[in-house]
Amino acid sequence: MDIRKIDKNFDTTFVAPEDIEWFSVRELPFSIHGVFYSEEEGLFRRMAKDAADATSAGVSHLSKHTAGGRVRFITDSPYVAIRAEEPFEVPFAHMTMAGRYGFAIYANNAFAGTIMPSYKQITSADPSFGGNGVITFDGIKKPYEAKQGSYQAEIFLPLYSGIKNMYVGLKKDCIVEAPKEYKHSKPILFYGSSITQGGCASKPGDDYINRLSRMLDTDIINLGFAGSAKGERTIAEYIAAQDASVYVLDYDHNASQLQYLKDTHFALYETVRNANPTTPIIMMTMPTINGYQSRDGHLRRREVIFETIERAKALGDENIYIIDCYGCFGELERGECGTVDNSHPDSLGFLRMAEALLPTLKKLLNE
Repeated sequence: MDIRKIDKNFDTTFVAPEDIEWFSVRELPFSIHGVFYSEEEGLFRRMAKDAADATSAGVSHLSKHTAGGRVRFITDSPYVAIRAEEPFEVPFAHMTMAGRYGFAIYANNAFAGTIMPSYKQITSADPSFGGNGVITFDGIKKPYEAKQGSYQAEIFLPLYSGIKNMYVGLKKDCIVEAPKEYKHSKPILFYGSSITQGGCASKPGDDYINRLSRMLDTDIINLGFAGSAKGERTIAEYIAAQDASVYVLDYDHNASQLQYLKDTHFALYETVRNANPTTPIIMMTMPTINGYQSRDGHLRRREVIFETIERAKALGDENIYIIDCYGCFGELERGECGTVDNSHPDSLGFLRMAEALLPTLKKLLNE
């Protein structure tokens, strides 16, 4: 039996209202953050193509994923619809389709719903089954805030997918205005692994970086690259060239060997610091459940990060900080550990990571 016949809440079939008007998010007054549109490639990306291609094949591919991307605007429409096209990529076993392919809608910072492709829409795009390689889908949500008049809408883009086209549907003749500026318009830049990219949050907006954007009312740049954050010279120079309010370097997980981490960790810091003498830099250790950090290999990696901090301070750096995430997922209690696989956080784990960073970022942003 089809569960949609039992519970209508599982039916994501989209029927467009007769009074809908569609807008390209690439046009004013919509404001795009964390990603930009590449006319040459016909898609959104979060890192310049030449620098991504020069770093590694992994970064080249993943730079076309829209983690950290947001679309903002003000409206009084009783609904917000989304129509999108995404290049087909095989679904993950340990991450929801909403987290990988979906869009999360917030209204005045309150969660209003998620729009994502159906299983059928994903599989029908699979070239191995005769699909054309493009996932096409749409959906609609009705924010509660719409009952109160105009509201600021913020759409968080897919964490592990690219976007070829995106349109927002609003009621015809409703207000569509530019959003308020972020309180902190100069972005915080984050660099790291698959966890930084957002794996395996249940939906966009649940990862720790997007959570911090909402908590602090700040713009952000997500340079998390699954399996590909290896502190290469090219990516270090790219990070150093970005104008950020704070650099958060969550570099550890993807270093292949302990010696490789030793060879590259301080070098990454040094490259960023030389180009940005006074900008705060935060170094993070990998997040774990309480107790897991006692494993010898993890402890030795943690020591490398603390050594970078000590060397930097010995050189007179008074604007470097450490966020020790060892144990930040909390106690392993009744099977609850904040991860999906003892490595990648679930939404609870990401909340705990955000809470670990929040006090220091508040201080650095003069909150």
